[in-house]
Amino acid sequence: MPETKTKTLSSPSNGLDQADEGDVIAAANRLVPRTRSPTPRHPRPRPHHQRPPQGRRDAGGFTASQENRLKAGDMRMARMQISLSQLRTEMEESSKEIRDLCKAMRVDVNAE
Repeated sequence: MPETKTKTLSSPSNGLDQADEGDVIAAANRLVPRTRSPTPRHPRPRPHHQRPPQGRRDAGGFTASQENRLKAGDMRMARMQISLSQLRTEMEESSKEIRDLCKAMRVDVNAE
């Protein structure tokens, strides 16, 4: 049997070596902005259902965590009321001291 040579198909050359071709492709990829295709969304969005209330409600209709928040808020309000009453007392005392100082100055002015 005679030996037959297989024909090799050659691709057209662009004049670049294999290494150069990789650089050209990388540069082209940087120049051409790629747009991402939008991700497919669910065809029918499901309605959001409200979750049933968690935790046991007491007679007032509050859960334990809500009760704790209310109590903490009440404590803060009580502290602020105490601070305000202390401030009011201090302001009244300083007002009396200022009045007394003004009276003493008037007496000193009249005495001279």
